[in-house]
Amino acid sequence: MAGNTRGKLKEQLEGVHRNFDWSKKHLVECLILIADHKPELSKSLVALSEAIDALDECAMGIYSKI
Repeated sequence: MAGNTRGKLKEQLEGVHRNFDWSKKHLVECLILIADHKPELSKSLVALSEAIDALDECAMGIYSKI
């Protein structure tokens, strides 16, 4: 585990990135589950996935500047 503030901050941002990865995995599962039942929700789930990509890009941008 990191001992200084910079290292701890990087560690936290890595956690944010991993959580975004898991969120995207769950959204893919949602798309599979709704494909036959509520296909109209697909557009919303794709939009949510794109928003997660944008947030992840921001987090990784911060990470790269630390």
